[in-house]
Amino acid sequence: MTNGQAGGGSAHRTAPGEERQAEEEHGSPRGIARTALDVVRRDGRRLYGRAALVTGPVALGGLLLTAVGFLAAWPEFTEIRLGAERARIDEDSYAPDGSRVNTMWLILLACLPFLILLLHLGCAAIQTAATRAAGEGRGRFRAVLGVYALRGVYVWAPLVLGILAEEYFTTTTFREYTAIVPKWEHPHLFEVLRYGPPLLGTASALLLRLGWTLAPAVAAAEGLGPRAAMRRSWSLVWGRPSAWFRTAAVALPLGGLTVATYVLLHVAARPLRPGTVRVFLEWGPDNTYAAYVAGVLAPIAVALLLTGALALPPVHATLAVLRQRLVQARERRAAPRP
Repeated sequence: MTNGQAGGGSAHRTAPGEERQAEEEHGSPRGIARTALDVVRRDGRRLYGRAALVTGPVALGGLLLTAVGFLAAWPEFTEIRLGAERARIDEDSYAPDGSRVNTMWLILLACLPFLILLLHLGCAAIQTAATRAAGEGRGRFRAVLGVYALRGVYVWAPLVLGILAEEYFTTTTFREYTAIVPKWEHPHLFEVLRYGPPLLGTASALLLRLGWTLAPAVAAAEGLGPRAAMRRSWSLVWGRPSAWFRTAAVALPLGGLTVATYVLLHVAARPLRPGTVRVFLEWGPDNTYAAYVAGVLAPIAVALLLTGALALPPVHATLAVLRQRLVQARERRAAPRP
């Protein structure tokens, strides 16, 4: 009895150490990356095939949206061209009127939500395929897409509100003549209102984004709706200090890898700019300013599409594996010990 009890006590003492060792081996960022690479190696053809299928419709949708944006901005392009010609005749310099530039920015802002929706469509399709490749996948594409849309609204809201608060109190954007808090009357309060709300909004957006990093993978793997998936992701990430640290240790390199891929592809696609300008002038209206904008957008579009096709499959496979590891760690902690 004594030996059996001692043996049982020894086993009980070593179980937590074995549990921690298993968690470190399989739940560390290195172990997660290795498992994700195995998933991509095993099902890479299917994942990249899905990414290629998604890239085509997204490219067509982006091209159509760009054409609509150019049509909406065409009166501004025409006036800019006429102003430049008049200045050339008068042998004078020319700069576009600020109101016309602001109008183009408003058109771009109006197109931005639709561009983000196209990006979310592609991400939702790839995340669903990556989660199934990782060995799970009871969720539906519509629920995953809903997570992306809802998360985007909630994450961007604090940042937008912070910028609007700064603009409202420290600029004349919403009124004429003077700001509510002029700098020459309230220098200290002006600085606080100028930098405080945007910084607070940025910090809030980053915290929310980290807590909901796994929401699409949760929706794809567990079949939850958008709100339930976001709550589940929040509890997985913030439920334990090691969980949010592990999530950050995985998500930040993934974000850096995606940004680096885009930068490299954008640099490689820059030679497309003069060709795009030349094609626009030969086959489109004779407007050098519109051609210039088309030339600027071409490398950006190509780089974004190639980044999505090349980087998103391993990124979403890694997030699917990270969700698995966090769920397994929670189940091991909740399991009754002998």
